[in-house]
Amino acid sequence: MAILISEDNHPVSSVELRAAAPPKTTDDGASWQPCRIELVSGRHRLAMPVEAEERESCVLCRTPVDEVAKLRSLLLEVSSGTRQKVLFEPQEPSFELSVERTEEKGFKVQFWFDAGNASTGFYTWDAAGIRFYTTAEHLVSFIEELARDFRETP
Repeated sequence: MAILISEDNHPVSSVELRAAAPPKTTDDGASWQPCRIELVSGRHRLAMPVEAEERESCVLCRTPVDEVAKLRSLLLEVSSGTRQKVLFEPQEPSFELSVERTEEKGFKVQFWFDAGNASTGFYTWDAAGIRFYTTAEHLVSFIEELARDFRETP
């Protein structure tokens, strides 16, 4: 599982993104992979999906566009310094991830669930999320773990 952790260790904050099931192909040939997301800030924990039967409420497109590969590519660019900021929102907008390079050679991370879309299927502006700072080492580790957990080709 891919976990991006904060530079602070008191309290530890993190974003976890992992494959919840193999990708499923739809009638139009697109492939969608259910994923599980967990946000942690100290003793507080927020996860999506909450119930096993809601597994399809958070999906990433794998074909025709591989959103996991796109996310990894964008994060590699910001980690290497070729890009200042990344804003990633999948085609099924159940979450938004923002990573921005800071002057102190770290990264500001913001992750927001779209609470409305995640539970009703309708995009709304209500959200629950987390913000923290992380290091280059933690970001690179997260990128590598994404590749392992989701495998580059579904």
